[in-house]
Amino acid sequence: MFDSFKMISKTALFRASFFAVLSAILLSLTACGDLGPNPHANGARYNRSSNYYYVETCSYNIVSYAVYACSELESLSRPNHVSLRVDSDGFASLEINGDHYYYMESEYVEGYDDEFGSFFHFYQDDDELTIYKDGYTFAYWNRFEGKVTFYYYDFF
Repeated sequence: MFDSFKMISKTALFRASFFAVLSAILLSLTACGDLGPNPHANGARYNRSSNYYYVETCSYNIVSYAVYACSELESLSRPNHVSLRVDSDGFASLEINGDHYYYMESEYVEGYDDEFGSFFHFYQDDDELTIYKDGYTFAYWNRFEGKVTFYYYDFF
């Protein structure tokens, strides 16, 4: 009888120490905090896709960017799809209707305006593009013609 008790106590001791070690390992892993990047953000500080259904074209002052003489707001027959991802290192990848563009941090600026809020503004030749972070508006600036085209997610 004593031998069977010894066997049971050894087995129980083994089970207890196994669970204690397992608990310690799990506890130490949870104490590490963040075990990796968020799989949805995947290292991006900004990541958003939007479809834009409405458009209006305006003239603007090339120096002050003051907008005037806008057309009537029109519904697009096919929405424009825009995706923007800005990585934590500042590298930006932009997709507009399936066309891909890539920018270094020196080729765009982050800013804020009183009308639409926070934005990313990209430069390329005579064209500029402003994508507002809330996803409701983006603007294509044609500096050669002095025209800006606003695309809206929803009718204001």
